Amino acid sequence: MKWLFIASLIGCLVGFVASGFIRSLHYVIEQSNQYQHIFYLLPLSFFLANLLSQFVLKRHLGTDTLIDAINKNYGKLEGSFIPTKVVNVVLILATGGSAGKESPCAQIGAGIGSVCASLFRVNDIDRRKMVLCGFCAGFACVFGAPIAGALFGIEVLAVGVIFYDVLLPAFIASVTAYQVSSALGVTFFYYPLKFIPAFGQGFFIQLIVGGIVFGLCAFALVRAIQQSTLATNAIPLWRPLKGFLGGVILVVLTLLFSRDYLGLGLNLMEDCIKGYSVNRFAFLLKAIFTIITLSISRSGSVITPILFIGATAGGSFAQLVGADQSTFAAIGFVSLLAGTTNTPIATSILAIELFGASIAPYAAVSCVLSYLMSGHQSLYASQRLIIPKSGAIAIRPGLSIGSLSADRKPTDIRLSSWLQRLKSFFNGLAGRKNGAKDE
Repeated sequence: MKWLFIASLIGCLVGFVASGFIRSLHYVIEQSNQYQHIFYLLPLSFFLANLLSQFVLKRHLGTDTLIDAINKNYGKLEGSFIPTKVVNVVLILATGGSAGKESPCAQIGAGIGSVCASLFRVNDIDRRKMVLCGFCAGFACVFGAPIAGALFGIEVLAVGVIFYDVLLPAFIASVTAYQVSSALGVTFFYYPLKFIPAFGQGFFIQLIVGGIVFGLCAFALVRAIQQSTLATNAIPLWRPLKGFLGGVILVVLTLLFSRDYLGLGLNLMEDCIKGYSVNRFAFLLKAIFTIITLSISRSGSVITPILFIGATAGGSFAQLVGADQSTFAAIGFVSLLAGTTNTPIATSILAIELFGASIAPYAAVSCVLSYLMSGHQSLYASQRLIIPKSGAIAIRPGLSIGSLSADRKPTDIRLSSWLQRLKSFFNGLAGRKNGAKDE
């Protein structure tokens, strides 16, 4: 009864506030889309966003900071509980920056959970649960999938474990927030597929190969974002000036290619899932636009662009192997998210809630393959690695993904005994050949 009341209260508050933010953001984007050349303002919006970040919004809480606070400090938040970079997100998305809206909603939810915990004067364990309830409810409002949103907020905290003690309040908060958002007019993408697997045509082999490809794409995307951010930070220029130059680059790319890769890109993503023909290289172009936006502006979320990249990559893969585009666009939609955030269970449930139960088993296989193939990488550096993805990789569990990524030493691979004997045999054989040559 206690958690039914608390989680319902948090869900109602998060649903109300997050819906206001989402509807306001969509209104601004709709108004700006009426001007075809609004993207010419990208240099100015990036300049202003970086100026605000440097001088005004220093206590902003990012998603990484929230994950770290939940993991290490029982959800105690030291910065502003409402995302102070909402202005930055609106600026960037209104002018065409390639980013998402999930991060501000998750921050709003976590902040509301933290405020409720302070008002009720709960202990540290309950505070963590309440912050996590709001965190999950924020994701549910954006995904339009309450169960997947709740699981995503829990699963993204640590690789290899799920905190079962918070499942009930997280589900209650997420379902409540979703219902409130729906009642307030927030619309969600839902496209159930009429899917019948054709095993006689090698569908399962295509699925396995697709899951591996999506995992490698996830690995490459995470590394590209990390390296681009490091390279941008290393440039010896005033940060707002970097933002201005980044905006100029995006304007040039838009003139060279298309406006399709600006903003949220929801229309093109939905067209791909519905089976309409799209540019085979759309996923690469969207990745480039997203990498530049995130490394330069450091505002907004990357989840919506990842869903776009996954759907269009799935469509391109389907064209390449002669499979159904809608099926693999939907599978790529969830698989790339699974690989970049290490959340195979939540993304498998997301496939059910968005595309129907018929595709679920196959999307789940692809999500797990993508999760395994992406390695020990994550979009969220604060995510903890509790159970390594492979027993052959010597990594000390319990560390954050960021601390693992910072160590660039060669990976110590633990070989099986028969592989060790095989390696010793070939090393000995090579040694005898080198000795013979010396003689």
